[in-house]
Amino acid sequence: MTAPWAANATTDTVVRLAYQADEQSGCASEDELRRMVTNQLGHDPFRPDADQRLAISIARTESGFQGRIVWTEPDGRAVGERLLISRSRGCEEIAANVAFAVALQLQLVERGAANDAGPVPSDEPPAVTTAPTIEHTTPPAGGPAASGEAAPDRLRLAVGAGPALGLGMTPQATGFARLFVVARFRRWSAEIAGDAALPVTQEEDGAGVVVNAIGSSAAGCAHVSVASACVLGRLGWIRARGTGVGLPSTSWGHFTELGARLAGSRELGRFILSVHADGLVMLSRWNVVLNEAVFWRVPRLGVVAGVDVALLFF
Repeated sequence: MTAPWAANATTDTVVRLAYQADEQSGCASEDELRRMVTNQLGHDPFRPDADQRLAISIARTESGFQGRIVWTEPDGRAVGERLLISRSRGCEEIAANVAFAVALQLQLVERGAANDAGPVPSDEPPAVTTAPTIEHTTPPAGGPAASGEAAPDRLRLAVGAGPALGLGMTPQATGFARLFVVARFRRWSAEIAGDAALPVTQEEDGAGVVVNAIGSSAAGCAHVSVASACVLGRLGWIRARGTGVGLPSTSWGHFTELGARLAGSRELGRFILSVHADGLVMLSRWNVVLNEAVFWRVPRLGVVAGVDVALLFF
């Protein structure tokens, strides 16, 4: 396997750059990456007419970013590949480490060319035996921005809030507001939350009841990419107050629900935007009674769908 070869009797190496990155994630442009490599190497190694090709790509992953460097011979044969991984939420770190790895490899090639050049005439490119190694690694220790790398198995904590729409929780569909705290470790997370529903009025023949609900819940979730599935339990209270009757009164009833949640989320810097749909089963039956008659039967099944925004603390 060969590596980039010296372009002339001096030891400057030239390659043709093909660069692709997720610019929406704030990654460096091609000009910025070229400048980073040039500043570290001391000369510009990139030429559009160079025979050897250097392909660089930077892509977002679930846990951060991945940089891929591929060296290709003039005949199109790939001769070396390197993968760099960053768990930082910003793209600056992986871009700096990719530039560092490219400059380091070119320096090794140029040193090998200088040592092996000997009496080779200046119009013949000397052969070089040093080749880019194929490896899967974290950003190099001591390289740029290495000190800012996030711990791979750290616990992450976020707090958030969001609106939701509930069906079957009150006599009519109603709006909910919820507050929550979530902790995540690798692909697993746990959440505790509190919620409250807007009051809903149910009337019949001038008499009626005003019903609202409050609750607290706990959920355990498994994550795959941007999707997650959870099991959850909810402990709640229903409040019913009579209206349009001679002796109005207020009563409370507590209940327990179990269910499941499907959600999708995306990190935007330090914020997490997510959508979710919960299905809940009431473990006991409740009726709202007015004038000794059942006015509303609490359904066995309930659904809550909403949008959440959370702030990451670490």
